[in-house]
Amino acid sequence: MKHMKLVMVTGVLIFALSLAGCGNSKGEQAADSGTSVNSQSENQAGDTGASDDGGENSTNLDNLIETASLRGSVADFQDGSFQVVPDQDDGQIAKSAAEGMESGMESTTVSYGEDCTFQIANINSSTGAVELEAATASDVKKSTSVYVYGETQDDGEIHATKVLITRFN
Repeated sequence: MKHMKLVMVTGVLIFALSLAGCGNSKGEQAADSGTSVNSQSENQAGDTGASDDGGENSTNLDNLIETASLRGSVADFQDGSFQVVPDQDDGQIAKSAAEGMESGMESTTVSYGEDCTFQIANINSSTGAVELEAATASDVKKSTSVYVYGETQDDGEIHATKVLITRFN
């Protein structure tokens, strides 16, 4: 009986020590996550370098988002201007107007001239890679998702120098 208790206690101790040996300490976890962050940074740096060589046909999605004056859905359009309902982005979730519901929401006027460049941005949802192709103002339609680049006027209107029509694949 005494021998049986000793064997059982020894077995429980060995089991507990083996479980404790399999876990990572906090220092090791921080080192592992630092490694993955560095590799992601290196990948993003590699993507940016590739986009510089690729010219105007490919670019990085993060660069497009950061430099846009306005992102949203087209509510209405006329010759020389269109209305955009801005997307709401809290850093984790982006919300945009439901298709067909743009007209009842607050919008920003975007005007453009002959010098404005229109492009279609085909965005790969899984990789974030962006392929750009030429477009025209006639490609902008109601409920189209757009990124607008340009100068914001005193009245809140944006005079666009570039408009990207976004399409996620």
